[in-house]
Amino acid sequence: MTATEDLPTLGTMAPRIGRMNPLMRSLQEQAAVCPVRTQMGDPAWLVTRHAEVKSLLMDHRIGPTHPDPPNRSKYLDNPLLDLLITDGDPVAAREQHQWMRNMLTPHFSARRMAKLQPRVEARVHGLIDAIVDHGPPADLHDMMSLPISFQVLCDLLEIPDRDRYLSHLSDAGAVEDDRNAGGVRHPLFGYLEEVSKHKRENPDDGLITALTENISDDMIVAGLTAMVSISFQVTPTNISAGIALFAINTDQRDLLIANPDLQAKAIEEGLRMSKVSESFVPRYASEDIDIAGVTIKSGDLVLVDHYSCGFDDRVFPEPERFDITRSPNPHLAFSRGITHCIGAPLARLEIAEVYKGLFSRLPNMRLAVAPEDVPMLGQQLGGGIAELPVVW
Repeated sequence: MTATEDLPTLGTMAPRIGRMNPLMRSLQEQAAVCPVRTQMGDPAWLVTRHAEVKSLLMDHRIGPTHPDPPNRSKYLDNPLLDLLITDGDPVAAREQHQWMRNMLTPHFSARRMAKLQPRVEARVHGLIDAIVDHGPPADLHDMMSLPISFQVLCDLLEIPDRDRYLSHLSDAGAVEDDRNAGGVRHPLFGYLEEVSKHKRENPDDGLITALTENISDDMIVAGLTAMVSISFQVTPTNISAGIALFAINTDQRDLLIANPDLQAKAIEEGLRMSKVSESFVPRYASEDIDIAGVTIKSGDLVLVDHYSCGFDDRVFPEPERFDITRSPNPHLAFSRGITHCIGAPLARLEIAEVYKGLFSRLPNMRLAVAPEDVPMLGQQLGGGIAELPVVW
């Protein structure tokens, strides 16, 4: 790989809702797989085209293992992401991951989502009541996207002390990994371990109780950490970006209000365009991989970018046009294969109820600022939307 000082550096351009980062567009046009420098100054391979992203997501030769984790290339200085990387055998890690998926997947079945739907709908309308009482302008990221994601996650997990849980989640960016004597000292992980032990002694109908019947507390904490990271960072941005896309493209909002049968397609189009920052999931090659004219060496950092591939005009005509009638729409927002998000049915349920609730009660909602002025989180926190000010 080229010396890092000669490589384009990621994270140097501010994201914007519904628009592809100009640097990422340039790299996507240049090649399917490009050598880049991360914000940590380390070398990596960036994969941005739909075909190659899809291929690598199905490739067993990349994953969360590295032979020397302390000295690997890093994308971000984010301890939550560091916790996902192990020095274990790649085959064993893949088998364990698949086993965990098999354990969790039934809890996101269509039957369970149908059972959860009335509670999600009620929570959405409770939040809208507060938004209406607050009056415009209102920050819908803070007043809708974050709380609905948190509340529904707690409903699914049957979390007993939600205020304490929220406090630890809010502080998750300051996590310091300390596994002395096999323990994890940060309050978030200590709390999750407490919850796991509590569920063993006081079983209920929640997901954690079901897990305690088959796996150790340490494994439950590891699995919940990944789930929590996604639910508290990715899902709220997906919801806020979708709301913003409709607030910007009022013709599409009016089209959906007039044609509710377009709801499913609207959700998928919102998901395609809702990633507003670069990929931040670190994966490493466990073997040499020849793809798109380059060789990714064993141990190399591979950034398979779900964000960019949704704007690949080889697959999506006029990719920056928000079109809720778009079909087909083979986006990879939820990844693919063994890394496909098992919580996708829950995310779609939340998004559907938010859209229905907001557009029935605030049909004239629009952004209070220009799209380029919507505040964004720093990449150190995984990127995403920080605030979504709207008026109606």
